[in-house]
Amino acid sequence: MNRFCYTFELLPGTIALYEQEHEQVWPGVVDAMRAAGIQDYSLFRRGHTVIAWGQSTRPLDEAFAELDADPANRRWSAYIRRLMHDPLDENGELLFAPEIWRMP
Repeated sequence: MNRFCYTFELLPGTIALYEQEHEQVWPGVVDAMRAAGIQDYSLFRRGHTVIAWGQSTRPLDEAFAELDADPANRRWSAYIRRLMHDPLDENGELLFAPEIWRMP
């Protein structure tokens, strides 16, 4: 299993809407995640900081490339990203956090 984690910051005044939008994610988005090999995916929030954590059965570059190409996920991402500071680097890639320790 390939684990991943990344963080991003919500824009001021968007916390309630961000959480409301995740009460029922748009149709097709979770299916696209599963089809891309993502088996587990969770979001945690502390203040305006959101921590995304998950696991994929496929290499992360492959899984996220497939996910990014999915029409339902593209629409969802474009919509939900209006509530946050841009989580992507200058190449349009997510800024993954390196894992520094894992309980043996």
